[in-house]
Amino acid sequence: MQFDKTTIAVRERGMLDTLDLSLHVLREYAGPLAAAMLLGVLPLMAVNYLLLGWMAGGMDEESGLPWRFMYHLSLQIYLQAPLAGVFATAYLGQAVFLEGPRLGEVIRDVVRLLPRIAWCHLVIRGAAVGWLLLLMVERHGAFDGVLEGFLLPLLVGYASVVRAFRPFINEIVLLERNPLTSQGERVTTVGRRSRMLHGANVGEWLARWIGSCLLGVLLTLSVYGTMYFFASVAWEDWSQGPLLIRYLMPLAMWMVAGFFTVFRFLTYLDARIRQEGWEVELRLRAEAARMAR
Repeated sequence: MQFDKTTIAVRERGMLDTLDLSLHVLREYAGPLAAAMLLGVLPLMAVNYLLLGWMAGGMDEESGLPWRFMYHLSLQIYLQAPLAGVFATAYLGQAVFLEGPRLGEVIRDVVRLLPRIAWCHLVIRGAAVGWLLLLMVERHGAFDGVLEGFLLPLLVGYASVVRAFRPFINEIVLLERNPLTSQGERVTTVGRRSRMLHGANVGEWLARWIGSCLLGVLLTLSVYGTMYFFASVAWEDWSQGPLLIRYLMPLAMWMVAGFFTVFRFLTYLDARIRQEGWEVELRLRAEAARMAR
């Protein structure tokens, strides 16, 4: 590992440059990143199907679409997207310094850190709370205004605030590997590191989160619209049937989540460069390694 020879150029970038670089990274590592995202997405898709599958058949009489299912699926994928990207984030962390990192090593790294990941995403950021609220919904009953119309959107709002101002939790846990707690005051825990990294540019993180949300909605509609067009042409049927709603729509959402996993990782690199002079640190570490040899 040579710290001064990275596969991604270490320099400051604006949001548009970072979005453009995200597309290049996706193209360069398309296969491994798709496999890494699937490792995180497939278990969550299974959980969502168990919790929401019964809603997919409840078609609205006017539109013919299962709006209740689509509403809940969108909220759940939004809550779960950072959790789904843990394997992809760990892979990108190795890909910066290594050519062709092995997916098996990435899996072992993530498994070793599962307790920290579970605490940060399932508890602190509300993914497990969303599952518990869905379990409380009466199956095949009417729309519950309190649980579905108030508590779930309130949970999503809370998660949005946390993610807007503390976006880099995956990178801190998986790449910097800080402990959750420590008795020593000098030990940098996940919470302390998060305050150090995020505290200086709160306004910028909020602006990037707002821009990411708007772009995410547009990208999801574009990807799903493309799938819908080709599927309709192939089957000569322009109705949005069960295949499109149950499988292609969540697939479009997860694909966009994968793109923003890459974007968030590159934004994390940019944050470290701007705030901590990371490129200088890498050069010093590389020189120290050469002197040690």
